[in-house]
Amino acid sequence: MQQTSEELSLVKRVVELPYLLDALEVDKHKIYASNFKMKSVYVDYLDGTQKKIAVEMYKSKQSLKQHHIKIIDEKRSELSLTVDYSVRGYLHKMTLLWSKVKVDVTLMLTEHMSVDITELPT
Repeated sequence: MQQTSEELSLVKRVVELPYLLDALEVDKHKIYASNFKMKSVYVDYLDGTQKKIAVEMYKSKQSLKQHHIKIIDEKRSELSLTVDYSVRGYLHKMTLLWSKVKVDVTLMLTEHMSVDITELPT
């Protein structure tokens, strides 16, 4: 049975959101270790962003249940992330290269921070 593009996007989003949270946590630690004058402001902003992402994760997982989607297994290799999941009882597999995950996580962060990436310097 075929999955819809919406279902595929939902699985991908649920799998990638934890990596966004991890990236923000790493950045917070780097800010704490820096000599920024207003580091508490930056960290508070990232904390707020993490809370919004956690809410999105919760809602996305609820949506998985509504669509009868189950994440069965995630395997990490040096080059990729492979996810085994089922949609209405039919098994599927998705493999994402880490370079793709990084791009997706960056795009999700720009959404949460309301940053227009077309305006960023290259």
